[in-house]
Amino acid sequence: MTSDVTLIIVSYNSSAVILKNWKAFLDNTERRVIIVDNASSDRSGELLSQTFSHVDVVKLGQNVGYGRAANEGFALCQGRFALLLNPDLVISEEVVSQLASLALKGTGNTAIWAPVINESDRSIATPQSVEAVSGAAMLFDLEKMKSVGFFDDHIFLYSEESDLCYRTRRAGYRIALCPSVYLEHFGDSSSGKNPSLAFMKSWHFGWSRCYFYHKHGLGKGKHSPRSMYRNYRLKSYLSLSSMSRHDYRGKAEGVKAFMEGKGAFRIDGTPQKSQV
Repeated sequence: MTSDVTLIIVSYNSSAVILKNWKAFLDNTERRVIIVDNASSDRSGELLSQTFSHVDVVKLGQNVGYGRAANEGFALCQGRFALLLNPDLVISEEVVSQLASLALKGTGNTAIWAPVINESDRSIATPQSVEAVSGAAMLFDLEKMKSVGFFDDHIFLYSEESDLCYRTRRAGYRIALCPSVYLEHFGDSSSGKNPSLAFMKSWHFGWSRCYFYHKHGLGKGKHSPRSMYRNYRLKSYLSLSSMSRHDYRGKAEGVKAFMEGKGAFRIDGTPQKSQV
């Protein structure tokens, strides 16, 4: 049944965008929806609980990152499929049904399906086998994923979907991109913007890339930590905009921290470079 799909949303200060993009869907859907709130500082968890009493809102005690929070949602799923979605997507029942129907018709060894989130990629083509898909929208066959595992809990942010897709393919399963299913994605609007948050994200982008390449024995040549560090440092000096220079400085520091043996989380479990 296509109704056998649990929707999971990871929220961090995302109540405004969820209310804008999701309210009509959440007010009318009969599907189970789990919102995992990553210890939002703007009372998103409380507001979402009050607004959507029929939705399971899981309020975490601290910000554990995208993958770890998603794993909390997966642990609560009981059906066959789970659809993980970013808050800054425009969702509808039609799209969920289309994706679920394709999954039910898919080949026996497909474990992950994904819609396209760039309109230029939209077409009437049948699902295509790909190496990886965006973590913004992923439909999982939970039974198959048991042998793969879900997101790596060493990662706070970024590259978690690359790692999961890589492990899924190594386990012998396919990943299918579905061009006929399109979800509009506003991108990077789910948690607001401020310089400290932007720097933290850049730091973890650099750290997580190094972690992914090292974990899978791919950290050579341009993907070696030293090469990545030199590249980011150079761009942090030469980029024309102050925003880009700030971004590359953060990425360079994340790479440097990885080379120094630092993890993505502090001893107390809070993410590196977060304000505490």
